[in-house]
Amino acid sequence: MEKIAVVVVGYNRPDSMRRILNSLAKAVYQEKDIPLVISIDHSGIEEVAQVAREFQWNYGSKEVICHKERLGLRKHIISCGDLTEKYGAVMILEDDLYVSPDYYNYAMSTLKKYGEHPKIAGIGLNTKRELLESPYPFFPRHTGYDVYFQQFATSWGQVWNKRMWNTFKEWYEAHQVLPPNVHMPVSVLHYPESSWAKFYQSYVVEKDKYYVFSYDSLTTNFGDAGEHFNHSSSAFQSLLFYGKKEYRMPEFEDGVKYDIYGEPVGLSAYLDLPEEEFTCDFWGRKQEASYKRYLLTCCNKPYKKIKQYSMCMKPMELNVIEEIPGHDITLYDTSKTDTTFVPDKKERIRFLEYGYGIINGRDLLKWAIERILQKIR
Repeated sequence: MEKIAVVVVGYNRPDSMRRILNSLAKAVYQEKDIPLVISIDHSGIEEVAQVAREFQWNYGSKEVICHKERLGLRKHIISCGDLTEKYGAVMILEDDLYVSPDYYNYAMSTLKKYGEHPKIAGIGLNTKRELLESPYPFFPRHTGYDVYFQQFATSWGQVWNKRMWNTFKEWYEAHQVLPPNVHMPVSVLHYPESSWAKFYQSYVVEKDKYYVFSYDSLTTNFGDAGEHFNHSSSAFQSLLFYGKKEYRMPEFEDGVKYDIYGEPVGLSAYLDLPEEEFTCDFWGRKQEASYKRYLLTCCNKPYKKIKQYSMCMKPMELNVIEEIPGHDITLYDTSKTDTTFVPDKKERIRFLEYGYGIINGRDLLKWAIERILQKIR
């Protein structure tokens, strides 16, 4: 099996470049002859290239690419993906990341298992604990394995082999303008033009593909000020796995799966409903135009109620799988309206309490005021 080439992406942050390279040097490698490529977009800051050239890589060859003209983030990442033509498989690490000591072992293990599966569009190294574009935490269901699958293309450490990349690249070249899509989060479609991720996100949803994710994060993000953020923040840090293990991986067909919103895939089977007529939207973040006949949600909707469950167990889907009675999760028939519908004013409070436990109202208010003032400034 080919070794994964580690591709570090930099621009104008020498300290960030130094930090991620040091984390690579401290990692534990079971492989030898690992290629390292450091690709630097043109910024006029020579120190970034100097850090890259001076870095000592003891595990294989090192190549430093200094682009002579400014590419921008999207073109830069696309050029790094094209390196699969030379190396067979690449791992893309932007310079504000930091890797787990076991990051490379995880990447090689998962690529060996899923690299040729047609449903797999990439391997993610970062595990987020919150839902996409949402304040609510994400609790993926455990079934004894170390990985699960989600229709989400992470930009915080990802592996592509030649098959994955060529399939995406063919789609990408035909979709330079993204049309409205009711099955995509609107916020993703509104990502800036410099974002490559919104194209990959759209691709995995349209083609019904998945990324492989570890329950333990193999990278964390320092949130350094850069092209998409004007100030540094610790809000993007993940709980970094700091050990070593043999990864237990299911066959793709047997694995736990989530869509791009972090909603469980396949829950219709527990409700004896056809998948093509079912929408799961526990947190109420999907566009209503995407709803099918049967809707499972924690939100109060003006449709006919068929069945209800509690919202106590975590992850949310366990309440349905275990048939825990209650009045918080409702299965609706969207083809029929409910004339007695009354909005639930405490809905968002219930969500916050479910996600975070007991809420300190005073601290929450202070945090909200500080965030508002920060936005004003």
